[in-house]
Amino acid sequence: MAAGTWYDGGLRFECTRCGRCCGGAPGTVRVSDAEIAGLARRLGLSDDAFRARYTRRLRGGDLSLRERPNGDCVLYRPGQGCSVYEDRPRQCRTYPFWKPILHSRERWAEEAAECPGIDSGLLFGGERIRRLLEED
Repeated sequence: MAAGTWYDGGLRFECTRCGRCCGGAPGTVRVSDAEIAGLARRLGLSDDAFRARYTRRLRGGDLSLRERPNGDCVLYRPGQGCSVYEDRPRQCRTYPFWKPILHSRERWAEEAAECPGIDSGLLFGGERIRRLLEED
């Protein structure tokens, strides 16, 4: 997305660690080899042990973090939040600055109805948002 977007003036977001984006409806949290290595280190596991315990293979070959039967991310702890927050995958770090959410002001507002951190906290400038979108 180029300059001249509806969010050029910036958007506010600060993660409250509520976990609403970490569970519920089934989804995928893609993880790279580098992210797996960092997460494995954090948990004191080998890369292979982390892959076996915490990931699943998607169609097309990518790896995703597993989910619990209730839909929660396997690394989310109710009442505590993400157990690896400081080392969370890029996909988690860039939320809510994803293309589908930033598609329109209306879509942002829909997401804000689900996420208490949207429209509060830190101001992310338009240029920073564009950089985050490049990571999406």
